[in-house]
Amino acid sequence: MATSFKVKAVQELRAAKKIERELEAKAAAEHEEQKAAKQAANEKRIADKMARKDETEPTPEPVVKEKKTAKPAAKKRGRPAKAKK
Repeated sequence: MATSFKVKAVQELRAAKKIERELEAKAAAEHEEQKAAKQAANEKRIADKMARKDETEPTPEPVVKEKKTAKPAAKKRGRPAKAKK
């Protein structure tokens, strides 16, 4: 059997939980809006980057360096050979 104070406590608990669920739903909706705005900004940034990449700009001619033909003989390093008798 339920007494009046138990019934009243259950009603208060239900009301409190209802308010809590509403606040959670509101917070979740705000979070989703922020997430969508952040995603849209990211997509715009990527689209701008791709547009810059796709622009046709004249590419400069590659510079060809001339190779040196001969190098001076390198000095041998290390211990000198023993003298022959």
